[in-house]
Order: sequence, then structure tokens, then C-alpha cells
Amino acid sequence: MSHFLFVASALRERNSRESAELQLAHDLWGLRTSLIRDNLQQYLADESCGLVYVVKEGISAQFKIVSQILPFDALDEFTRDELRAEARYGFVRVRLLQQWQSSPEASLGLLNRVLEVPDRAELSRRLNLGMHRLTEDQHDAILKGLS
Repeated sequence: MSHFLFVASALRERNSRESAELQLAHDLWGLRTSLIRDNLQQYLADESCGLVYVVKEGISAQFKIVSQILPFDALDEFTRDELRAEARYGFVRVRLLQQWQSSPEASLGLLNRVLEVPDRAELSRRLNLGMHRLTEDQHDAILKGLS
């Protein structure tokens, strides 16, 4: 089973925290690049979950993915306008499971240990892609490390 670490980045319209909160308030996670959409489509399974990493703040939420990838046009007009940057390549419906606060230092240290990434530059490169696929064991280890 695949789980995912999604990265909420700062956008021209809002900071990374606002972007994450806005998406979660609409019970969705947007796919801001075709690479994220294509990789998610390849690995999405029925029981997949996602973790949200907010840039400059750390890991902040866990959700269950409750839909397949849906097209941007499936959003109502107001939501399409509001989430144009975040969901331009589609979105998945999500159900928020938990939220917590974590520092960027603690989150990066945890991700380095769990993902066994040799250095922070490589981890940063992976996070800049906007999504990282996790195994179930990695997902569980991250959750354990956060509690």
C-alpha cells in the first residue's frame, strides 16, 4: 500500500500554511503539477493516506484519501477560482484524521531518519517536487515519531 507526503508550498496568493488550511477546509488536496497527478494516479490505493508537510513549519496533518483523482472542472466555480493554483491538475477528496504542530527542524530530522535520505539537500530536492511516496512502514514510523 502507498501513502504520500504532500508538500504545501507558498504561492503568490498565500503562504504555505494558508494553502494547506484552505485545501483541508474544502476536504480536498489539490494536485498542483502533472508530475504529482501522474505519480499519484500510478500508486493510489483504496486505503491510502497522506501527510501534509507545510514549508517552513513542518508536518502538520494526516488525512485519508477518499476518492480517485478528480478533474479540476469537478470543483464548483467558487472553489475552482479559490484553489486554481493548488488544484490545476486535479484533486483528491480527503478526510482529515489528525493535526498537530511540528517544527521544521524536528520534521526534517524525522524525515531524514525514516526515509533514510543521506543529506538535507537531497531531502529538500525531493520535497520541492511537491509529493513523496511513502511505504506503509515509513508512514507508520513518521506517525510514531510525531506522537
